[in-house]
Amino acid sequence: MKFEDFDYLKESGALLEPDKKRFELEFLSVDGKTNRIIGYVPSESMQIIVRDIHTEKIPDFGLQFGGTGRYLRINLCKSGKCEFKGKNGESLYLSAGEIAMDYKIDDDGSFSFVTEDYLGVEIIMQVDKVIVEIPTLAMLKKAIKRMDMPEYATSINTMYFVDASDDTNRTLSELLKYCFDDYDCEVIIIKTAELGHNIGTDLTTSKAKLRTFATSTQAKIAEDIYRKLTEDYGQKWPVSVFAEKYGVSETTIKNYFRNVYGYAYKDYQKKVRMEKAADMLKHTKLHIDEIALKVGYLSHTKFSAAFKEYYGVAPSQYRLNSKIKEIESSH
Repeated sequence: MKFEDFDYLKESGALLEPDKKRFELEFLSVDGKTNRIIGYVPSESMQIIVRDIHTEKIPDFGLQFGGTGRYLRINLCKSGKCEFKGKNGESLYLSAGEIAMDYKIDDDGSFSFVTEDYLGVEIIMQVDKVIVEIPTLAMLKKAIKRMDMPEYATSINTMYFVDASDDTNRTLSELLKYCFDDYDCEVIIIKTAELGHNIGTDLTTSKAKLRTFATSTQAKIAEDIYRKLTEDYGQKWPVSVFAEKYGVSETTIKNYFRNVYGYAYKDYQKKVRMEKAADMLKHTKLHIDEIALKVGYLSHTKFSAAFKEYYGVAPSQYRLNSKIKEIESSH
């Protein structure tokens, strides 16, 4: 299906720019925030969708290709959190700094919807055709080959996750900027090709994380844990609290959380506490002892040791380095 054939986009109020093969839809959420969905359709076998969303209720703009073949879906999350839904209502989540990929046979209308503020890009390609139709995307061959996961060609209940490198995150930021600034489709294709090259490198240097869709009950438990860990940094939540609350074993709780979010429970708890501490070191004048307490450490020494293990420098040095960078960037 060609870009000009998507009449329903125009009917929905989306702005169509056929010369750029671009569409854009803006709408307000209940709290008055502006939401944007931007799409580029460079060929009949590819689409690039940017979502800058601040509401749970969004229109589904995963365009239908039609036809048969292998479809590769790549989602890159810049900020927030995205929920993928399986055909039977199962869920798993994509968080900031992660890449999610899966193969599908024929187009089953792959889609995602947002569970909180979300900024990210979705790229869907009919891999047997797109590289022929768009020679610029030859670099994507590397990404596709490096995935090397034949089981995904037929599986509909698993996804392949990998952490985005600094190069990938930088290219993603540039791609988002070009999409928001209404660049021509040719520019977007070139930046997407660069992104594909970086993803291919990530797949060879980062540890892949296999995630399995969770039932609605499992996903609800995992999301409850996620909310507690990310909203109350000062409380150290032992797994036993959730095991008792939901009447399952501690191992089961850990498995639910890993399946949905891709992290070991203990590792993720440390991650959110250290990241919150780093944010306070950068943007507040709080004493390090106060910051330690706010992220659940009663001992200044234990906090400093944990922070240095995570970031490679002591909290005081991290704060100093942040100030130096701020001064340098202002000149």
